[in-house]
Amino acid sequence: MSIEPNIIESSESMTSVTVPNVIKVVKEYKKGSVERNINGDTCFVSSKKTIIVSGEWLCQSVPCFVVTQTDTEILVKPFNKSRVYSISSDIFAANFVTLNRDDTYVYVDPSYPDGRIAISEFSVTPISLNKLYKHFEGRTSILQLLEKAYQDSYVGKGNTFCINMKKYNEFTANDTTSKLERIGDPIFNRTVRHTVPIAGTFTRQQFEECPSFPAPIGIRAEDFALPSEQNEILKELVNQIFNCKNAPECPKEFADKIGIVIAPNTHMCEWCGSVMDILELNQTYCSKEHSVNFCHRDPVVGTKKGNVYIGHCSCNREQGGYSEEMRVQQIIRLAMYNPVYKEQILNALK
Repeated sequence: MSIEPNIIESSESMTSVTVPNVIKVVKEYKKGSVERNINGDTCFVSSKKTIIVSGEWLCQSVPCFVVTQTDTEILVKPFNKSRVYSISSDIFAANFVTLNRDDTYVYVDPSYPDGRIAISEFSVTPISLNKLYKHFEGRTSILQLLEKAYQDSYVGKGNTFCINMKKYNEFTANDTTSKLERIGDPIFNRTVRHTVPIAGTFTRQQFEECPSFPAPIGIRAEDFALPSEQNEILKELVNQIFNCKNAPECPKEFADKIGIVIAPNTHMCEWCGSVMDILELNQTYCSKEHSVNFCHRDPVVGTKKGNVYIGHCSCNREQGGYSEEMRVQQIIRLAMYNPVYKEQILNALK
């Protein structure tokens, strides 16, 4: 049986090398099982360009650890994937570089914070909400909030400009695009939040000059969070949900397991200060009015611990794209030059 070749470009020599297309997903490894085998001798690598692996993107610069290696294939587990991939030795040699490490960190692309990732992060698994989904089966409002909390904690925002694999394969096989046509985008369309963060200063020209173009290479910097922080974000949001007025009781076993303490009827909208009511929820897909929303104290910071909370949509619109601090500074400026406003503010704070 013949094997269709796959053209891989070496970033060192910038010449094309024809190698067999024998990258595949290894299904026999159970989720979370290989991470337990990481030790002081584990080798970490990363791909020099984004490539397609069994219908999935294997992202440029994402660290992977080598599970096993033979003369013909290398099994790798990417940091941002839940599966193990088998890669032929030829493709591995053409695309992957070895990363430096010590007992605590693996040293990665400088796009990652501090240019390093704690090795312990490779063993952090997402908190499962399956037991809550089953417990509240049929209760639409609470299920919608829980799913929204889960998605916001673990998945980056969407991006309709990201190229799909069909168009990418067509482009790499025969580039017929006009110079005036924009193709591809560096940002993935909804992927896990510990993929490579791409700074807002990253330019279109830089993207077009990188070896992955036009394949995506990362997520928005404000969407980035390490696996351990993602778990903390979910805990915070789940706590807020069950602290809302009219929220159902959180199963004690689940609360104890993830380490949260429920205080019913205490969660307030940070903008207006009123207690949030689950009964106000209207999260129907594409509904014109979502009365409850996941709001950010500083939109630029993104969905990070301490920066996201369940609040009113109307309050979120009032805040707009500004941080709370920016709004406070605007009010101070108005009061400084308008004695009427200054008096109103001082009286309100008495």
